[in-house]
Amino acid sequence: MIAVLLVSLPASADRIELPDLGDPSESSLSVAKEREIGLEIMQDVRKHRVTVEDLIVQEYISSIGHELVSKADSALHDFTFFTIKDQSINAFALPGGYVGVNAGLITTTEDESELAAVLAHEISHVTQRHLARAIFHDELMQAPMLAAMIAGILLGGEAARAAITAASAGSAQSQINFTRKNEYEADRVGIDLLGRAGYDAYSMATLFDKMHRQSRLYGGAPPEFLSTHPVHGSRIADARARAGNYPPSQKGNSDQYHIVRARLRVLMSGNPAKVANDLLKSVTEKKLADSLMDRYALAFALMESGRLEEAMKQSNLLLGQDKYDYYFQLQRAEIDLRSGRDKMALKRMRTLRLIYPDDHVLTLENARMLIQTGQALLARKSLEDYLIFRKGDPNVYELLSHASKAGGDTVKSHVYMAEYHRLFGDVSQAISHLEAALNSPIQDYYEEARLQAQLKYLREQNADDDDKKSEKQ
Repeated sequence: MIAVLLVSLPASADRIELPDLGDPSESSLSVAKEREIGLEIMQDVRKHRVTVEDLIVQEYISSIGHELVSKADSALHDFTFFTIKDQSINAFALPGGYVGVNAGLITTTEDESELAAVLAHEISHVTQRHLARAIFHDELMQAPMLAAMIAGILLGGEAARAAITAASAGSAQSQINFTRKNEYEADRVGIDLLGRAGYDAYSMATLFDKMHRQSRLYGGAPPEFLSTHPVHGSRIADARARAGNYPPSQKGNSDQYHIVRARLRVLMSGNPAKVANDLLKSVTEKKLADSLMDRYALAFALMESGRLEEAMKQSNLLLGQDKYDYYFQLQRAEIDLRSGRDKMALKRMRTLRLIYPDDHVLTLENARMLIQTGQALLARKSLEDYLIFRKGDPNVYELLSHASKAGGDTVKSHVYMAEYHRLFGDVSQAISHLEAALNSPIQDYYEEARLQAQLKYLREQNADDDDKKSEKQ
């Protein structure tokens, strides 16, 4: 069930929809209930469109997170990882295995192990059931604080701090911080995940120490992460001591780590043309240490600002670099497509897919390009075959809707878009699309009956939500 709580949040936070946390007199929270709570919060986050939707960024964060989860000694392995469009240095865990990391944290880290350390820490809060226990012990998830936490995700940065302060009348930190015991346990378990996954086990202590020193050296407010995960000398020392139990890491930074940081540099700038001009000057004057990644970011920024011929020149200088060839070829295919070189773009995609037939990013990007070049039926067939592997991915349903519409199947276009909106938590829009589907000619009686049943369920859910909202007003 969803209940609505109106708290003193900035107007841009809109109305925060809260899941029903159940009876606070209970002493435990089932895994299923925790997952339900997390899903409803995540739907609200998705509905506000504050997540980074870039496929390469999405897949990278998910792959790092699931690599760490696979090493956990826990029955909880159903995790969802996502990136928030926020430059502040922060990460957080929601009930039920939803773990978010701010774009600013990714671009601030200096190596992949540091990023993995933060994810491992947040994963450990979930696997050790810290969130579930806190809900029923008034340590974390009282309703006003839950609303503030969601608002913090939606607003980010200073606005997040203002939302939390307004909701809790100045006592936010004492309520939202995990207990010291929980923090130490998340460090211990997280370091174990790092070591077992082959990352540098010292990276957690290194990153915490770095953030702590910088906040003290430069003054002002500490990074967001330190506000909700207080760090002190003994905790850092303990993390270092634990890391000594693991062998030195042989794992360097992955190709994806460098690529994602380069993409976020452009995506989070808000002004790709300026980024392009700055990078063009620096690359020309050879002032940059990592010229390959800077040139990739330059080509990306030029493409995003519509300077396609210049982007192609930079792309020519990148192609043939074996280490990053997958990403450079994928970028070039997009430049070709935007430049009207459809056949060349699709040829590059076919070649890549022969090498990486099960790659998620390639599957979706290839389908998008097929739709844009008038081959919607082929795109739809590819996506429907792929749906079995990514049934809960909104990106797949959105592309299926576009492919169905372009192919003249209005019913399926609405059905797929209804599922897309449902996954994003927008039940009203899902209902509208199902109604539109049922108002179109449907030849299959069983399909019509299935859609009627689905529509009835969503209407009941929507009515129940409206009743809960009215009760809280």
